[in-house]
Parts: sequence; C-alpha cells; structure tokens
Amino acid sequence: MKPPNKAVTIKRDLEGLLTSLIECGIADDQNFPVLRPASNIVWEVTFAGAEHVSIAMGDIDYATIYKELSEKRSYTAKLIDGGLLQLMYRFEGERLVRHRLAYYPSPELRPFQEDPELYLHDELFLDIVFRRIFPFPLRFDFDETAARDVVHPMCHLTLGDVKGCRIPVSAPLTPRWFVDFVLRNFYLTDKYDFVSKLPNHRLYFDSTITANERCLIHMVVPMEAC
Repeated sequence: MKPPNKAVTIKRDLEGLLTSLIECGIADDQNFPVLRPASNIVWEVTFAGAEHVSIAMGDIDYATIYKELSEKRSYTAKLIDGGLLQLMYRFEGERLVRHRLAYYPSPELRPFQEDPELYLHDELFLDIVFRRIFPFPLRFDFDETAARDVVHPMCHLTLGDVKGCRIPVSAPLTPRWFVDFVLRNFYLTDKYDFVSKLPNHRLYFDSTITANERCLIHMVVPMEAC
C-alpha cells in the first residue's frame, strides 16, 4: 500500500520542524513521526506513545494529566520548560479527515534548590521560564465526521480542555502553522526568535469554515505565507 502524498508531506514537515527545534535548543525530548496504515485507504501520521493521549480526556486534574503524558512520553516534542506538543493526523486517501494538535504547558517549575546551576547559567531556560504565569493547555481539533454548523465547527480551538469551548478556525492547521503558533505566542522573547528559524511551509489546507461560523468571532489560518 502506498501512503497518500499529503500524509507523506505532513510527516516530512514534522521531521523538519523537530530537527529545527532540536538545533535551536528549544526541544528537550522528541518522538519523530511515524506514518502507518489503519486500513487500505486510511493512513495516520502519529508518534510512539500516542495511544496514551486519551488520558487528557479523563475527569482528572491537570497536574495529573500532564504527569501521565510526560511519564509515558506521549508527545511529539517536549520543550525546554516541559511544555508538551502532540501532533496527530488522519487521512482517507488524499483527504484529511482528522487532526489533533495539542499543547500542554508544565504545571510546575523545578525548584531552585534542585538544580541551582541550571537557573544561574542556562540563560535560554531562564528567559523563557520566568515569563510563565499559569499553565493553560490548548488544542486545535479537526474532525469532518463530527462537524455541526456553529455547534461543533469542523476545525476549532479548545482552550483549557473546556468541553464546551470550540472557537471556530477557518481551516485545518499544518504542523508548520501549529508550531509557529505555539512558539510565537509562548516562547518568543526579546532575545530569542525561534520562529524565524523554522523550515518553510510545505503545504496548505483548504478552508472548512461555514458561512454561519464566519459571522462569529473566529481564528483565521493563512492560506499562504506572508
């Protein structure tokens, strides 16, 4: 079975992004993407440990969720301050049918007494970590089968894992756009710019937002790099 071209491109996009995160020192650990068939026509771009992502859906406190995901290495990348990135895509042929793109920040910082040398000498760590205020998970979901106009946008943003929070998003996100979003909003500092070092965009997804959803406050995914 030959995997769909778009699935292959997504995998390559992710590989390039992870390499970039490692080279610039923002990634602390990672699981490189794997491309595997779920049926004759269904392919998934996922990672080792993805079978544990359902932990985040349980009715348990955030610190426990984070601890379980971190210990089971259920992430695409673990960032320098403990933030976890999860990127998963599902294709039927060349058609994207689902994606889960999540960011789970660390709920606590390492005590100073535990490793004072790290705080005193690791300038990059300090510059990022000292800007943290409150851990706030977020997730971009895309699911064409579960879509309901306005009530459950095909692509939406959930903040804080709040079940009823589904902010409409204009289109599915590529790995490049998701990583750009997280780095730009949570890791960009006056001294460190990780976004400019990311690889170029490889592909874009078509708009999926409905006319009614456009009438609401929503997020727009650019259709091309500016």
